[in-house]
Amino acid sequence: MDALKPKRLMWKIWVLILLIIVTLALMILITVRSSITQFIDEQVYETLRDVDYYLGNTNELENYPQNPIEYDRRQQESRSVNQLIFLPNGRIIYGSAPLELTNRMYQEALNQSGQVERYQTTIDGEDVYYIIRQNEYDGTIVYQASYAWDAYRRELVSTLYWRISILIGIISLLSLIPALLMSRQLTKPIVEMERAVEKISNRQWETALPLDRQDELGQLAHSIDAMRKELKEQDLAQQALLQNISHDLKTPIMVIRGYAQSIGDGIYPTGDLKGSAEVIDEEASRLEKKVVDLLYVTKLEYFKGQEMKLEPINLDKLMELLVARFKLRGQLDWEINGEGGEMLGDGEQIRVAFENVLDNALRYAESCIRIDLHQDDAGVEITIFNDGPPVDESLDLFHQFSRGKQGKFGLGLFIVQRIVTLHTGEVSLRNTGDGTAVRFYFPRLKSNQPLNSNA
Repeated sequence: MDALKPKRLMWKIWVLILLIIVTLALMILITVRSSITQFIDEQVYETLRDVDYYLGNTNELENYPQNPIEYDRRQQESRSVNQLIFLPNGRIIYGSAPLELTNRMYQEALNQSGQVERYQTTIDGEDVYYIIRQNEYDGTIVYQASYAWDAYRRELVSTLYWRISILIGIISLLSLIPALLMSRQLTKPIVEMERAVEKISNRQWETALPLDRQDELGQLAHSIDAMRKELKEQDLAQQALLQNISHDLKTPIMVIRGYAQSIGDGIYPTGDLKGSAEVIDEEASRLEKKVVDLLYVTKLEYFKGQEMKLEPINLDKLMELLVARFKLRGQLDWEINGEGGEMLGDGEQIRVAFENVLDNALRYAESCIRIDLHQDDAGVEITIFNDGPPVDESLDLFHQFSRGKQGKFGLGLFIVQRIVTLHTGEVSLRNTGDGTAVRFYFPRLKSNQPLNSNA
């Protein structure tokens, strides 16, 4: 079934081109036939007018019976144009025509309002074109008609129409050959990309797209290849993350079990029961932190498609509470500068984001941590600085599978980035020369503005 898909697409393109050619051919044929018919009709009437002008000259009309050679020359010029001259009483002065045509000309001449009128009628299935001129000769009204049958016109239109039809048919058939080749040329790279994507879906990451094109298909192939490389990196990082998280979870579990078994046997690894219990509690806290982070990542992924309820958050008060709590965990100098005022957001998420950054700052700071707050009409900016060692700015530490300084994996900064994104904000980490700084920026949000980020 899969092998039929590109063929179906190829035939769809071919049929589409065929329909376009057929449509254009029909439009051309209809237009050409109409144009040829109209052109020949005008030529017929033009011929009739030429002959009519000769008859309409009174001096020529007077010399008409005495000048048969000139009349014959006029007849040859006008091909199959015939003349008929008659009086208002119906008496024919010159020429002849079928009785039905003569009677019709006579009735139309009597009803004619202008001096010269042109007509078209059908006699026994044949079209007749004629011009009737009302003239005055020696005080007597004379009607002179020039007429021609359409045999020449119909034959000419039919011949030209069929010749043009054959020419268009040949051109259409010849056009289908490059159309078929073009449809194959268009579907061939699509087939190659389909096979490559199928291999990529089976985690065959080394499958490259050797499609060297400068058009949209080439750009699509380039994007697919970039996606393959990104998926490969994420797959490798995810496997390493799972291995390291498994190891990180296994270590505290082994410590807890080992200490518990030792205590059960009456042995205290740290020398007393209290010290051994503290080690167990510390390892349990580490274990709990990693489990909480994993669960929180899952929670944030759920919030990607949900609308959050906004509430006012007093940033100054929040920072004071967080600093008061983190001060108990180390002997560092803490400093808060400026005012952040209020912002709208999810209070619990914003608190978690600041806690994760402060926890990292506390882990790496040597002597001080500084928090700078600034607000304006556009938004609020918070910078958390610590005088710890510089970071490798080439690494995306906010990535879900990023590796830390000691090669350890963590989800703290990824959680921060996800929370900030859910609040349509920005977060970045940079070296300052005397330490590192994490900068938050949150734009002003309206109370009725929904937050539903799919980033």
